[in-house]
Amino acid sequence: MKNHLNSKLDLLDKKQLEDKQILFYQSVDSTNLAARRLVENGKPEYSTVVAEKQLKGRGRLGRSWFSPRGSGLWFSMILRPLKVSPSNAGAITLVTAAALAEHLNKQQGLPVMIKWPNDLLLNGKKTGGILSEMKAKPELIEYLIIGIGLNINQERADFPCEINQLATSLYIEHDKRLDRTKLLLELIEDLKKAYHSFCEYGFNHFYPLWKKYNTTLGKTITVCRHNKNIEGVAIDLTQDGSLIIRDHKGCNHLINHGEIISGKTSTDSAFRPP
Repeated sequence: MKNHLNSKLDLLDKKQLEDKQILFYQSVDSTNLAARRLVENGKPEYSTVVAEKQLKGRGRLGRSWFSPRGSGLWFSMILRPLKVSPSNAGAITLVTAAALAEHLNKQQGLPVMIKWPNDLLLNGKKTGGILSEMKAKPELIEYLIIGIGLNINQERADFPCEINQLATSLYIEHDKRLDRTKLLLELIEDLKKAYHSFCEYGFNHFYPLWKKYNTTLGKTITVCRHNKNIEGVAIDLTQDGSLIIRDHKGCNHLINHGEIISGKTSTDSAFRPP
């Protein structure tokens, strides 16, 4: 398989990033792990780590994330949401997804959509993901790390065989190469604004935006949780970002973690968009 990345590298502008106090690595195990080491040593809120390449990039549920040099954006931001309880921290992932989708739609003209809880889709294929990790006491979040991976300028042949038909990039879908440094700086500013608004006003403030770009509500889906499948219509979200599924018996199930393994548009009358 021919690899196009080496001949078409758009390397991040280290000077621009360092001028903005963004911590830049040519290569790192994962930006979330790097951010964790930094926050444990006292790095302040909004400190952001970005890498050209991740050696052990991670997604949800322990999966690896393909993150080669010169092609995507792999970055993590440190947050200290003192006004947010640990039980509501999950909504920050949805706020992040909504802010990313809004920027890519409005500023880049790319019809990126959100699949609950953390996937960004473009024309039905995965182009990005979010991994949130936190350290907390029962009533206090000590810190939270939001890790983001976005496939930007890869070509189809650049993806490994096992994900070649599942993943995509902004370039593949719209034949448009983006300046990764410029896009990163814009996204960081939008994410800071979104996080600040969430801390002030809660998830209610973002629910209409998330709903606008979501591909989950109204569909009959199957969620795998604790090795058990739950099937029903996704009818709503709670204020902590949990998904409410109504099964064929009319019983509601609250899903605060898990993976959607199948989904189709539903004609079930149980669906009542909020």
